[in-house]
Amino acid sequence: MDERKKQILHAVIRDYVDVGEPVGSRTIAKKYDLGVSPATIRNEMSDLEEMGFIRQPHASAGRVPSDKGYRYYVDNLMEPEEKLLTDAEQQQVADFFQNCAAEMEQLFQQSCRLLSSMTNYTAVLVKPRLTDSVLRSFKLVRLGEGQLLAIMITDDGKIHNKIMNVAEISDAKLAELEAVLQDRLIGRSLADVTGSLVEEAARHLLAQQNLLRQTFDLLRELFCDYQNEDSRDKPLIQGTLNLLKQPEFHDIDTVRELFTALETDDVVKELLLLASEQRKGTVVYIGDELSPQGMSACSMVTTPYYVNGERMGSIGVLGPTRMPYPKVIALVEQIGSEVSRKMGGTPEGGK
Repeated sequence: MDERKKQILHAVIRDYVDVGEPVGSRTIAKKYDLGVSPATIRNEMSDLEEMGFIRQPHASAGRVPSDKGYRYYVDNLMEPEEKLLTDAEQQQVADFFQNCAAEMEQLFQQSCRLLSSMTNYTAVLVKPRLTDSVLRSFKLVRLGEGQLLAIMITDDGKIHNKIMNVAEISDAKLAELEAVLQDRLIGRSLADVTGSLVEEAARHLLAQQNLLRQTFDLLRELFCDYQNEDSRDKPLIQGTLNLLKQPEFHDIDTVRELFTALETDDVVKELLLLASEQRKGTVVYIGDELSPQGMSACSMVTTPYYVNGERMGSIGVLGPTRMPYPKVIALVEQIGSEVSRKMGGTPEGGK
């Protein structure tokens, strides 16, 4: 790939993304000052086609980028200035996060809606596993005879409530129970709490405080909801119908394939978790790289976000392969960074 071919491939991709029509050599010659004739550009485009970077939809048409061409563009040709958001876009993002909710679930929902509306594509986000959350506050409140309300606040800002039926317990014993639970549970993750720590706390309470067996039952009831939380977590998906506005998705078979994949929550969740686990910052999947998931007509751009400095998941955009990658990458990274800032920031280097 010599410099001239890079320039021509760059021009083909930029023009095709902007216009959505196959690009011919005369168009490149007129719109981009490459200093060569249409005939030379035509020869170079023929070479690029043989190399697999562009293709010709039909005999009399110009060329369009292939998945290989988009991949080369994303990895090698995008220039820093292409990834700059306009002042208006930066202000829109800043204003949104200045006023959006701080509670995690609402923050994620609102961030996905913003990303979808600004790209006009489908926004996706995988939420942190609840069992990774750490208990920061624990309180037991008497609701009436035989009922307690447990209130837990985790480090992600989420409040968890649970009403439990218990045998009669005095105010003094209730205070003792709450104090011991606070001592044993606060600062531990829900994954720890739902395992051996529950039994340890129950044994401690029964042996040291001489409370009834209800303590063990109370703990089991309180935390059983979270033991299988990972299997129930679903990725957030906003703006699915935006894809139908794109000409690439006017084909019924393509739409059927895509929506079948999106209906399977594990498909998107697996992609987002894989991108997050790669620990390489922003990840771009293009076309054929999504074929196993039934989304070969799409590209996906994802970036990680952090909760209290720990990498917890990814947020991203699903759109056609003919997407303005620099702008989409810039928006995904900006919104991902803002989500992280609201949730406690990223570690040094963002890794």
